[in-house]
Amino acid sequence: MHADEEFCCSKAAIRIDVAERQLTRLAAREPDIRAFACVDPAGARYELAGPPVGPLSGALVGIKDIIATADFPTRCGDDPATGEPIPRIDAWVVARLKSLGATILGKTACTRFGVGIPGPTRNPHDPSRTPGGSSSGSAAAVAAGFCSFAIGTQTAGSTIRPASYCGVVGFKPSFGLLSTEGIRPLSTTLDHVGIFATSPRDAWYLTSALVLDRPRIAQARRPARILVLQTPPEIAALAEYQEPMSRLCEDLRADGVDLEMSALPFPPGDFAGLQKDLCYWEAARILLGTRTSGIADELRAAFEPYLRCDVSFHASAQQRRLRYQAEFQSLASRFDAVLLPAATGSAPPFADTGDAVMNRFWTALHVPVFAVPLWTAESGMPLGLQVIGRLGSDEELAQTAQWLFEQQSQAEGRTRTGSA
Repeated sequence: MHADEEFCCSKAAIRIDVAERQLTRLAAREPDIRAFACVDPAGARYELAGPPVGPLSGALVGIKDIIATADFPTRCGDDPATGEPIPRIDAWVVARLKSLGATILGKTACTRFGVGIPGPTRNPHDPSRTPGGSSSGSAAAVAAGFCSFAIGTQTAGSTIRPASYCGVVGFKPSFGLLSTEGIRPLSTTLDHVGIFATSPRDAWYLTSALVLDRPRIAQARRPARILVLQTPPEIAALAEYQEPMSRLCEDLRADGVDLEMSALPFPPGDFAGLQKDLCYWEAARILLGTRTSGIADELRAAFEPYLRCDVSFHASAQQRRLRYQAEFQSLASRFDAVLLPAATGSAPPFADTGDAVMNRFWTALHVPVFAVPLWTAESGMPLGLQVIGRLGSDEELAQTAQWLFEQQSQAEGRTRTGSA
């Protein structure tokens, strides 16, 4: 919504002006959007008034409420009256942000324990619709223009799907690139740190700063070859994507990109089922094993059957994951990116957080993924493109994602998908 406030190339003085506009928007719209579980605008203004101390000086950042912070309580989306408090320390990603000069604005709301039960956050484009989950508040905070960046997590589709629903960029780096130390675990095989920003370039700027100390700018790079995957016929509700994906393919060919179309080269059952097998087996032991109360009945019913699956079940899922990962590495090495929709459609009504089926498999494979906001549906809601790369190709993928973002944003003009 506020892509004109791209962060990475701004000077410190400009960043402070942007931050002040963000805080003004926060005061006006946060009571309706409810992106934050707790927020401290006065503390942010005090910190911003000090001298720049690093490459992220002037950046307001929201932190998902399952990530530990020394300055704010961490409740994991739970009821403050009954929840189990997390120690007041800074998770690795929070400590790194502070060391680079970023200002932590507050804790963004999320689904309870990072799964299932929706939090209070509304979609900034339409409050009757979900912002997605579980990183609900992180996506909404950036979409509403409350902060330059927000930190989320992804174990299934908790960064990519909310980014698509809210019309911002989401980035799930290669597994392990960003440490999950200090983040409440759900599935140690699958938990990733996620980044929300207004452009792929900004998302990589922040990520590279966290990893390298000195941020790198991902210049837009025209891809030579792209693979567009067709989703399995078992997946419904992709009608909103048919026309924009078709036009995207036409535009890419017109730009001289060598485009290849292919059906999903993996068993359709594992496209959704592999991640669930890994996640639910591990989550059952983490959530149900450490907490005797407070787990919603529907979550307990989903996880408890996996307590009866022995370690051979988990080992089999891991073996499939490693086989598919190697196969995808080989396939993706021939292309600059692999494309498919970021979600099954635009944001559904607020009753739930939507379906993560388009994201689960890529999370299980540990590969880098961007959600890039390219289109607006007939309903007026955003639609995002999922841009996937081979494991370890994060910077190159950011360059391709930035090119797609720039080219398609210009071509589409943010018009509705039914426009001429």
